[in-house]
Amino acid sequence: MQGWAFCRDNVDACVDITLAAGPTLGRSHQAWQINEVNKLIWPSPEGAGFIVEADWNNTVELSQNTPNLEGTTVLTAAPSDGAYTNEIVEAAWELLGDNFAGATYTPIEVALEEGGV
Repeated sequence: MQGWAFCRDNVDACVDITLAAGPTLGRSHQAWQINEVNKLIWPSPEGAGFIVEADWNNTVELSQNTPNLEGTTVLTAAPSDGAYTNEIVEAAWELLGDNFAGATYTPIEVALEEGGV
């Protein structure tokens, strides 16, 4: 979660970290990807990483009852009681003391260059 918050606030630094790992795609593509992931996470009204029980239940229901092209489902049985917890997330928030809601997050503008350069 600390990395998510860092990349929310430091896109260029995260692009540099990604590029240093030797990806096959270039700077503009990596910036675009980080920006798109950030849009999926932020803002996070409940706090990044927090599982809302109603959302969990909806995901379980869909995963058990929506067949894929082969006719099978992602889940073949209900998860056991206690399959999720927010204890670890809440402990991380307390330990890190960061803003994990990202209420003021605004995506950056990314110019995706041909070939992702």
